Amino acid sequence: MNPFTFPLDLDEWGETRDTLQKYCRLVGAIRETLSKPLPHSLHTCLLICRKGFTTSLLPKSISSPDKTFEVIIDLLHTRLLIESNYREPESIALTGQSLNALCDETCSLLTDIGIQTPLERPSFIDGTRGRFDTEPVKIYWETTTIVSKLLAAIKKGLLGKTSPVQLRPDDLSLNLNWFGKEIRGTDNILAEQVEFGFSTGDENIPEAYFYVTTFPEAEVLKEFYNPKTYVRSKGNLKMTTLPLSKLINNKSQKETITSFFKSIKPLFKYS
Repeated sequence: MNPFTFPLDLDEWGETRDTLQKYCRLVGAIRETLSKPLPHSLHTCLLICRKGFTTSLLPKSISSPDKTFEVIIDLLHTRLLIESNYREPESIALTGQSLNALCDETCSLLTDIGIQTPLERPSFIDGTRGRFDTEPVKIYWETTTIVSKLLAAIKKGLLGKTSPVQLRPDDLSLNLNWFGKEIRGTDNILAEQVEFGFSTGDENIPEAYFYVTTFPEAEVLKEFYNPKTYVRSKGNLKMTTLPLSKLINNKSQKETITSFFKSIKPLFKYS
């Protein structure tokens, strides 16, 4: 696969993507419920691991902080994996089963290892079986591995506080956040948070793309990017994007993506 080029669009793998998103949302809910709240709601995202996406290590209980477990969406083997330091690993094959069925199976395995059921069943009552093809999942994971390394390199160059490279279950975007006091635009528009990310595509932009957005106001992006890169929502500037279609014949893909992220030069140790 050509680095930094995601060779799938929503027409090809949209149903599998939707199923994967449901599975990630379920595992994300486990992390959110059983981990300590973190600033900027970072405990609601999943982290990248060697096999896929993880809750990170969670304590079995307050009385047993030395006993830990983690729940992993294992994309290498298309399974939900529960690993702990006090029991043998448990797993559930991901085959497209409904969210409701996966919730029941997961809660049962967690109960077996002494974890009180962390999920609110009414949130996961979807009983519709989905599509979950292994080939696009494999391609997605290969792309995610490449992009996560790129974002990790960007993280090293940022000044100030940053998030881990993480997956947001709600939209399957891989992202890295910068947290600072302010970025000031010429029109006194302020941004206190910048998100650098990668999306495999959505209803508005069906192809994969890299993006940058700022909070609380995205208008500050006008200071750093060409208007041709803007994406608007209801007339307001939402984010700036770099579609992967623009990288297909580019001999310096990595440098192009890096330059795109580093357009907000005040955030970086070096340009």
